[in-house]
Amino acid sequence: MSGTSTDGVDVAAIQIDPKSEEMRFLGAVSTVFTPDLRSNLLLLQQIPPQFGANSDPLGIFLQARRDLTLVYADSVNKLLATLGLDAQVIRVLGAHGQTLRHRPDLGYTYQMLDGALLASACQIDVVNDLRSKDVALGGQGAPLVPAFHQAWLNGKGIHERTAVLNLGGFSNLTVLHGAGVPVTGGDCGPANCLMDLWAQRVFSLPMDEDGEIASSGNPDQGLLNRLWTHPFFAQAWPKSTGRDEFNEQWFDSCVASFGILSPEDVMATLLALTVKAVESSLPAHVKQVYVCGGGAKNSALMAQLKSTCSPVDFLPIENLGLPTQAVEAAAFAWLAAQNISGKTGNCPSVTGARQGGVLGALYLCDSGR
Repeated sequence: MSGTSTDGVDVAAIQIDPKSEEMRFLGAVSTVFTPDLRSNLLLLQQIPPQFGANSDPLGIFLQARRDLTLVYADSVNKLLATLGLDAQVIRVLGAHGQTLRHRPDLGYTYQMLDGALLASACQIDVVNDLRSKDVALGGQGAPLVPAFHQAWLNGKGIHERTAVLNLGGFSNLTVLHGAGVPVTGGDCGPANCLMDLWAQRVFSLPMDEDGEIASSGNPDQGLLNRLWTHPFFAQAWPKSTGRDEFNEQWFDSCVASFGILSPEDVMATLLALTVKAVESSLPAHVKQVYVCGGGAKNSALMAQLKSTCSPVDFLPIENLGLPTQAVEAAAFAWLAAQNISGKTGNCPSVTGARQGGVLGALYLCDSGR
């Protein structure tokens, strides 16, 4: 998995019993993108990309796709070595790719990755392009992790009044209502992406580590209100979003009206926006929320969520046997297993698709397993 934070790749290995469908987490590794690769990936996500004079946009895209795929391959091979496993014992590799565009309202989503190269480099069958089928069925194509969340929580005996909150570049929720009621969920809004952007631009830091910058400032209600005017927040689920909508140009236009604010106050306001987006999406009957994603490590963010959403109990996903950083990677491993088993991977009650579908495109490795 490489998500909207665009900072690296997470790889997780899970074992699934073919009869009971019981899952066991085996291990995970993370690889940080090189500055050049990250720069090119962010460039390709811009609308429009600001290519230099005499540059070859298609060549930049193709080279970035190859470079990204090789980071995936190196990370997979590193995890196999760490676990002492041979590629031949791995049945399938689920690979998300890097989202460059996500506009289900226009009928498309695109996650960049070379599935053929990845299958060849790892000698494992690969399932990728996992969002397109849901979009083809009229859905948002996101979030796709709720089906995995439900399967994992059900395996731990949890079936109702519980949610899973992912705090990545954007935040999303999975909500378990109880027996006979379909799981619901959707994207909430920006999370780490805007805070990371501000930390990098103003403080020359990759992120606001542990929310220290935000904690030294005060949220500005005027700026928060301006950010909240984005039409996404007024929409009901099913909905999904990404850098296409919450981009740098939109952010700059919001902040430009509040030039007297300190950088610390802007960061505090972005943290408050993240909390407000989650609070407004969380159903009243939910009693406990398991948190995953990079934002789960931001103690200032977690403290504000707990205070604002009280008496909801926010718990680390590690309590259920999954490391925070590995949840989405594990979800795409599970989705790949669903594909080769011919089973549905999406939740129409979440994405709005007309029906469930088998997600992804399969690339066989050289051995043709």
